[in-house]
Amino acid sequence: MADACLPEHILHEIFTRMPTKPLVRLKCLSKHWNRLISDPYFMKSRSRRMIFLPSLPFHTIDNTNDMARTMIKLCSPFSRESYREMTILGSFNGILILVLSYSLYDHFILYNPFLGKFKEVPDPITQSLTCVYGFGYGTTADDLKIVRLNRYCNTIEVFSLKAWSWSMPSNLNKDIFNINIDPGTFVNEFLYWIAGIKILFLDMKKMVFSEIDCPNKWMINLGTYNSRLCMMCENNMDKYELWVMKEHGIRKSWSMACLLKLDFGLYSHFLDYERWSCILDDGKLLILKSSKQLIIYDMFEDSYKEVNTLMSFGLVGRLQAVEYVESSLSPSDICSI
Repeated sequence: MADACLPEHILHEIFTRMPTKPLVRLKCLSKHWNRLISDPYFMKSRSRRMIFLPSLPFHTIDNTNDMARTMIKLCSPFSRESYREMTILGSFNGILILVLSYSLYDHFILYNPFLGKFKEVPDPITQSLTCVYGFGYGTTADDLKIVRLNRYCNTIEVFSLKAWSWSMPSNLNKDIFNINIDPGTFVNEFLYWIAGIKILFLDMKKMVFSEIDCPNKWMINLGTYNSRLCMMCENNMDKYELWVMKEHGIRKSWSMACLLKLDFGLYSHFLDYERWSCILDDGKLLILKSSKQLIIYDMFEDSYKEVNTLMSFGLVGRLQAVEYVESSLSPSDICSI
């Protein structure tokens, strides 16, 4: 065997420190190595923070090493010709929830970037091109749900991953005509969307909608900062504000965490902030500076680092990204733990 002379604890220490790409290759060299690398406890000990981008083909950014962020090319299970657009709804235990939009309908996929495995979700009850999505859970993490809002019909459909079926709750207590098309941001049992000058949120346990006022009406996008809801607002043409909500649903709990001037040429290669940036949970922004250059900008340190971008990197639609921690969990077992 390839590892005959190495004790298992030594292999564990080596594998823990290895980058993702060569680690995946090592799984093919030995059944013993494959078992060690695929073990859930090993993956949990690695805790490598990754950023997934639905580019063509798929890419992920190793965000563990702050000094040298590297983009990794993944094997995409889908071809670009098969769908019109892809949207990321979120992640859970290393599994990503993706929506593939075709000409007349949407298709949902559970995908593990580390394993390269995926599982298809049954199609929704109805078909429409005017839908907004979200993903989250209520009190317990085994109650995972995909939410599909039809802005035209003002209806809601919910897919329960535990029951593996769609349902249509009858009482939609809020109009959703003006809801933003971006997927909902999930924080502590609630899904949030921008809706005009307010934020609309859904209680994932009670499946009831409510609204909250915002401190700044020029909202650009929502995200999380230290696992709390945050939003980026436009203050002026060259100034942006990061606001964080400390207590759910309480307007007075909003506080401005950071003021960004962005006057050092970072945005010189594009004009549409909303299209070309997204918020990361550690207080950084992922920004597309040019067609082939990604930057991770630290809002609090007012500094940025370039990502070692692959030449083959190509963006699909607007810039999307989701943070996740690598796991060996199969998409078929997402509700089993």
